[in-house]
Amino acid sequence: MKIEEFKLERTLARFQNEVDYDLSASGIYPMYIREILTPEEMDDAYNNLHLKYVHTAGTSHLREAVASFYEGMDPSSVFMTNGSAEALFLMAWGLIEPGDEVAFMIPNFMLLSHVVESNGAIVRPFHLDPERGWALDVQSLKNAVNPKTKLVCVCNPNNPTGTVLSKEQMQQIVDVAASVGAYILSDEVYRGAEQGNVETPSFWGMYEKVIIISGLSKSFGLPGLRVGWVAGPRDIAEMSWFYHDFLSTTVTTFSDFLATKALEPEMRKKIFARNRGIVRQNLATFTDWVNSQGDILSFTPPQAGCFAFVKFDLPVTSWDLVMDMVRNNSVFVIPGSCFGIESHLRMNFGVDKPRLEEGLIRVGRTLSRFR
Repeated sequence: MKIEEFKLERTLARFQNEVDYDLSASGIYPMYIREILTPEEMDDAYNNLHLKYVHTAGTSHLREAVASFYEGMDPSSVFMTNGSAEALFLMAWGLIEPGDEVAFMIPNFMLLSHVVESNGAIVRPFHLDPERGWALDVQSLKNAVNPKTKLVCVCNPNNPTGTVLSKEQMQQIVDVAASVGAYILSDEVYRGAEQGNVETPSFWGMYEKVIIISGLSKSFGLPGLRVGWVAGPRDIAEMSWFYHDFLSTTVTTFSDFLATKALEPEMRKKIFARNRGIVRQNLATFTDWVNSQGDILSFTPPQAGCFAFVKFDLPVTSWDLVMDMVRNNSVFVIPGSCFGIESHLRMNFGVDKPRLEEGLIRVGRTLSRFR
């Protein structure tokens, strides 16, 4: 099977570990085990956790913990995966047949788009409008959908812009998808990392053909666990299990144990409070820095997540600008070309504050070279 290069992940793999200051990631500064487990719980795991295979669809206690994150979700609708990337791959591989069409939000995390195209599907983009603060362009969505559309893919909160769909926009997406009987696939991995106090609504429960993709890598700040999930109609969970047999067997025993603890309602509140504190404080620092760059930088402040999609007004491509940062200042951000949009940079501000401040100084040095 031939597949287009996954430019975002290839770029991360090539440069993320080669610089002194990495502002390229899309997740919040990761947590430590001691922030999840008490010493007594850690001691219990040390003495009693048996490193066997866990249930290949996910243990009942972990699926119940995931379901508690959504209103009215039955745990049998949940299927556990090794990260949300595997969940997306399962949907692209198992749900889409050659000749199907997929309406795909742009900008977005591009994994599913590349895989369904390699599987013989047609991808039709619809857009968030940068001139309206990355609001949904409803007409472009309608233009992308027709009776052959099998799947409408959204990312909410959005990667890379950090914007959140309004309830009205969510309903418009549901109405358009329902008009042709298409599934809605909603990547909600940044739900819980809001700048404000209102949690992003889920598409879950809005339509009988909704599929949720999420995991613990982003808003939970637990990327090293590699825990993700698919939640949808029962036949989607069963399909996921069938195709999962060809990929990975289970999540790890310790990941299952720790993820169950992290998803308990009270621990979930504690984790989100910790992570929202980081992104709120650091967004203020980041905004001050953007403003200090005069009129060459601008961005729509993100409503969720720990990154911003920053527009630059300089006579250079986003790729060449980033490569100059890597070579001359040992700092790395993501070029907008990885999301199909030029003259933009995705910049992470969810790191520890001293690292953020020094990283921004180094990015500023590169910008000054092209003024």
